[in-house]
Amino acid sequence: MSSSPVGAAEEAEQVQAWQYELTPYLWATKMNGQVAAGNLPTTNVDMQFSDILENLDFGLMLAFEARKQRWAVLLDGMYMKVSDSATSRLPGSNLDLSADVRIKQSMLAAALAYRVFDEPGKTALDVIGGLRYNKIDVNTQIDAQLLGLSGRVNRAGNKGWLDPYLGVRVIQPLNDKWQLDASFDLGGFGLGSDYAVQVQTGVSYAYSDTSTVKIGYRYMKMDYSDGDFAYNMANDGLYAGIGLRF
Repeated sequence: MSSSPVGAAEEAEQVQAWQYELTPYLWATKMNGQVAAGNLPTTNVDMQFSDILENLDFGLMLAFEARKQRWAVLLDGMYMKVSDSATSRLPGSNLDLSADVRIKQSMLAAALAYRVFDEPGKTALDVIGGLRYNKIDVNTQIDAQLLGLSGRVNRAGNKGWLDPYLGVRVIQPLNDKWQLDASFDLGGFGLGSDYAVQVQTGVSYAYSDTSTVKIGYRYMKMDYSDGDFAYNMANDGLYAGIGLRF
């Protein structure tokens, strides 16, 4: 059945217009790496998602895409505040040590994407270039107790830096409802982080004309150091979100 002239004109106008998608999502991430702030020893961080969820004070994750024909503007933001603590006795002594580490991680990425391949129902390929702003706040507190005497050392540090990055994204439709998505980007290049890498792969289901369910896996690692501050951390885990188109 062919479209009427009016219907065809409306469809062409829709293709020419900007299309928007807002996606709140949950990333069940783990954290593994090292953090150093001030003159305290490097702190090893190894937190599973269950640990992060237990110690999560606040978390917010949101992505946005605006597309017009082959061009798109991509935004991705994340904020997470977690804490961890440990207590131990120094071997061969009566010295008890306890340490508390609190980390606030903020990230905001903005990028421009160009669709190299763009045929309906076939594989689509985007090339991406953008900037990612990272901000890390670290607060470390160490308490020591020996024979009723106690002492405390506090060290805090925060750094914000900007990473340029380049990447690609592949979209493979499976049918009129399902599609596969995969993306990779590499950044830092010594201008911010020594290096930063991100890999994401998943599947999307078009629940309706205006909503899409998304699930997949995401990996992000960055290695940054400046003076007495260092942040070498890998985050990875499953994600799930709902894309709202308008």
